[in-house]
Amino acid sequence: PWYLTLVNFETPIDPELEVPLSTLEGSTQRFDSRAISALEDMLAAMEAEGLSPAVCSGYRTRETQETLYARQVDFWLGMGYSQADAEAEACLMVARPDTSEHQLGLAVDIVDVNYQLLDTNQENTAVQKWLLENSWRYGFILRYPTDQTDVTGIVYEPWHYRYVGKEYAQDIHEKGLCLEQYLEQWVK
Repeated sequence: PWYLTLVNFETPIDPELEVPLSTLEGSTQRFDSRAISALEDMLAAMEAEGLSPAVCSGYRTRETQETLYARQVDFWLGMGYSQADAEAEACLMVARPDTSEHQLGLAVDIVDVNYQLLDTNQENTAVQKWLLENSWRYGFILRYPTDQTDVTGIVYEPWHYRYVGKEYAQDIHEKGLCLEQYLEQWVK
């Protein structure tokens, strides 16, 4: 199904892909139109429990992804890394253009309004604890789990969630796999 499309360093986005987008209610962030109601339902459920989630990133254009990646490369260059090493470090934190799930329109970065830093301390917020326990019920998975960098190619990001549909999210959650591992098993 369209919502199980794998996008990563080894599997870039089809340049001809046209994502149907809608704007998240009360936000400027966009998300795949076919799955936005699941995202809105999940956010509403958190708010109903007194939590304060904030979507800080949804769909990204290729140009936006290029800018974010270039900034990360520049950071590492400024730290004295060679161009090649700076690019290698940068892609652990920010996907290269055409390898970001944000360009697919099915990825969303969700933070707690009271703690908006994109760092591993995000996992200690009430919003992230709720998401870890419940996101699968709405069709979302934590996309870059801890200790899976060798498989996903991206460092642990406790704020990055990916829509994969309710059935698959539940199965992935129960098996404790990342998307690459799940799809490898599923294809067999």
